[in-house]
Amino acid sequence: MGVLGEQRFLDAELLTRDGGPVRMSDALRDKVAIFSDGRCLVSRSHAHDVDVLSVIALARRLGIKTGGPEYVDLGSLRGVYSGELAQGDPKTAHDDTAMQKEIQELLKHAARLQASDLHLLVDETSAALKIRVDGELQCMPGGTVGSTGSWRAEHGRQICMTAYAMAAEGGTADATYDPYRYQAGRITAGLPDGVQAVRLQFNPVGFAGRHLVMRLLYAGHAAGHSLSDLGFSDRQMATLNELAEENSGMVIISGPTGSGKSTTLERLMRQIVATNPGGNCLSVEDPPEYRIPGLVQLPVANLKSDEDRGHAYAEAIAAALRSDPDRIMIGEIRTRATACHAFEAVMTGHQVLTTVHANDSLGIVPRLMDIGVEKYKLRDPSLIRGLLAQRLVRRLCRSCRRPVHPARANLRKDLVARLTALLPEQPIWMPGPGCGNCRDGYQGRTVIAELATPDHILLDLMVGGEREPAMRHWVRNLGGRPFVQHALEKIASGIVDPVQVESKVCRLVAP
Repeated sequence: MGVLGEQRFLDAELLTRDGGPVRMSDALRDKVAIFSDGRCLVSRSHAHDVDVLSVIALARRLGIKTGGPEYVDLGSLRGVYSGELAQGDPKTAHDDTAMQKEIQELLKHAARLQASDLHLLVDETSAALKIRVDGELQCMPGGTVGSTGSWRAEHGRQICMTAYAMAAEGGTADATYDPYRYQAGRITAGLPDGVQAVRLQFNPVGFAGRHLVMRLLYAGHAAGHSLSDLGFSDRQMATLNELAEENSGMVIISGPTGSGKSTTLERLMRQIVATNPGGNCLSVEDPPEYRIPGLVQLPVANLKSDEDRGHAYAEAIAAALRSDPDRIMIGEIRTRATACHAFEAVMTGHQVLTTVHANDSLGIVPRLMDIGVEKYKLRDPSLIRGLLAQRLVRRLCRSCRRPVHPARANLRKDLVARLTALLPEQPIWMPGPGCGNCRDGYQGRTVIAELATPDHILLDLMVGGEREPAMRHWVRNLGGRPFVQHALEKIASGIVDPVQVESKVCRLVAP
């Protein structure tokens, strides 16, 4: 423990000792110890014990200001009561180190598979670990977690606590882990090669459960390093390049969680920074996910409520506006305050790149109206330059994919009929059995997108709620190509299969 650690115990009275002011049974002393300086030690195996919570509540009623629980092993807790002061003994340090190594091994395994996320769900009796690879959430491969594919609940809880401690050590999480609160953090040290950070989200669930999601943020991606590697069509790339060369107006990227918005935003910003070495480019992110050389990245992190987050985002954007910017990247527009500052930046002649949650490219305008952006701003094409919506779909392995006539592809009859009408006299490509180059016939993911560069007519129609006329104008007069057209191009080229498209993007019908 060290001299200072021992001194902290020697200077503090053990209030839960036999005959102490906080009275409790001998059995409870295997679960909790409370000191006069507010330290509260709780056995890891009793982190969710109702009796432990009752003792802590009793201490607070007696006027003792206790801090958050510090989780220790049973041997350490017994050592405290026996006077051996074993809370920081080598065994505890060894246990914590072993648990950290276990987490690091899990992250190495996930990185080898280029996984985006690890999900740990802990319930009353067990803990299950899943991994998301190429957009599909699946059980962790056998042997990684255990012979049964799961852990005991206590082991899962210790994984959660250790992961949180690893984030707290780096200053990216609150000091105290609380299994009954929503918490977040980032691990930035001891990570596998190629992994820049691991973002943690802790969620309390019913029946004393816990849900931990670990998102791996890669310095380099399986989909390459440039915007063109992501899978946009030649026409879309030409438009995105034109937008990157603009020095004003707003480019907005939309899509659900996991649709690759952040990656597209990062690649677009990298391109802008690289081609404008004399410009001052800033970002406001919650928190910064990817390091972008040449970009001044302003963090917004560790906020406990949406209200706090909204205020902090608005404050950071206002600071960016006072920092002589040329271009500003805003991680996400979610609140009216954030949107107002973003439009203030655009209206004063800056270029802004950002994201929102919307179903498609034309849905971005009504989404901004819902957030509270004034209609006159949304009618101005000099302010809104580009509206991009995207999804990610598993990409067929080029080595083992197989061409099949739609009627022989084991597809639903209605899908066969629609494919026959949309791609007449043309075979479609389906996943193969899997080979040394892929997983189950798929290899990575590719983007399917739609991109609009609106004029005042399109914006007027969208602001007025006239979606169908807006869609017709976009397609007929502006050369708009909805999701389905990009998807059909990729189906015909053997890049994706129709089942994945209908599952992840849209129904395959004529636009």
